[in-house]
Amino acid sequence: MTINKDSKYIKNTQERVFYGASVAFILATIIMPPYFGIPVPGFDMTAVRIMIVFIMLMILTDRDRLYDFIVSIKYNKFFLATLPYLFVISYTMVYRVDVKAFLNPFIDLYTLFMLMYVIDKALGVDKTLDLIIGSYYLLAIQGIAEYINGESFFKYLRTLDGTLVGGNFVRSGQYRIMGPTAHSIAYGILLTLGIPLLMLDTKTKKMYMFKRPVLLLLMITNIVFTGSRSAMAVLGVELIAVFVLSDKKDMKKTLVLGLLSVITLGTLIVGTSGTSVSNYFMLQITSVIDELFGTSYSLNYGATAITQQSSDYRDALWDIFKIKWLNPLIGIGRKRGFASVINGVIVKSIDNYYVAEYIRYAYPGMYSYIFYSFYAMIKMLIRIFRFKDGYSKAFFIASAGYAISLLYVDSLGTLKYAYLIVAMFICHAKEDFVFDRRQKKSKYLRQAI
Repeated sequence: MTINKDSKYIKNTQERVFYGASVAFILATIIMPPYFGIPVPGFDMTAVRIMIVFIMLMILTDRDRLYDFIVSIKYNKFFLATLPYLFVISYTMVYRVDVKAFLNPFIDLYTLFMLMYVIDKALGVDKTLDLIIGSYYLLAIQGIAEYINGESFFKYLRTLDGTLVGGNFVRSGQYRIMGPTAHSIAYGILLTLGIPLLMLDTKTKKMYMFKRPVLLLLMITNIVFTGSRSAMAVLGVELIAVFVLSDKKDMKKTLVLGLLSVITLGTLIVGTSGTSVSNYFMLQITSVIDELFGTSYSLNYGATAITQQSSDYRDALWDIFKIKWLNPLIGIGRKRGFASVINGVIVKSIDNYYVAEYIRYAYPGMYSYIFYSFYAMIKMLIRIFRFKDGYSKAFFIASAGYAISLLYVDSLGTLKYAYLIVAMFICHAKEDFVFDRRQKKSKYLRQAI
């Protein structure tokens, strides 16, 4: 008996399975921790990678879908923007005999194009946003429970070794929540990426700060509980940016509600003065103030000298560009560790993604990453000025906030979250990224497939 692959029933079944897999892929990207998956020697199959393999198998077994997938990359201007970076990581892999120097960033970029494909062909931007917003509701509620519990609930999903898992991130005597990520700072980045998205109204296509006030409050509380000063600072920048880019008729309402929220929060903090929660909020707020203005108010709320030392440590990282034994054209790759003495300080951990990229891939790698990242953001800005597009405003604020965050930390596995934003924008502004505007079909490619 033969199976007719052109059968309407078979096609409908395949489409339903592909749609379900696409939904699972988005949810896995946001919710599933990097330490959950199937252990494979030399290469852990995380939940996201499992979904990539499953969806890729569905693409490979369908000729039309495979053709569409190849074309979606071939005629995409953003793909062209990534080519310099792909070239750099390729020659670094060869020169340093370091497979991970190519494989790690390639998988991240491949995830971006896979996200772009499933959003464009199966879900749509609005449905993807609904899934993301729903995920943030779940994470925000879990984060409050995690702070009360004193350890991450996600740690019970650990099936992969070699990754930090909750219960051990404490600063100034306070537990720092981490959600589904491997570090509290990474969770802060995940949350700040979502702040502008929750302010989008998919019906009016506009951005309004108090579109989802309950979720906004929960996420701000989660950001405070991460204990991440960089996340707090980025949150402040994002809220200001949202206000500035809001429609004029919404500005007055936003300003009034914002002032009422600040007054209410201040009253609650004063009213609960002396409690652990109040002190924790004040510790985080004053830590950000100290970071910006060089003060020491946070010492009154339990901060230690270690906090200041971490700021000094980050400042010393910029001197890595002056180290003579680092080759400015060919980085050291990923398998080799970095250690150096800078201004009398032993530097091992690189809490700055751009500096880390310089170490791994030298100037060509660092600048090529900045190039394709800023290429997407410039496209967002163009749409903001041309169309007053609410989606582009939210995507730009989230992407700019992420770029700022990377000044204070390595990526910590958060690139997939940022790439999800870029993938949604490319699908939203597809006409700006189509390389061949005639959508010319290649008969040679189709014959090859």
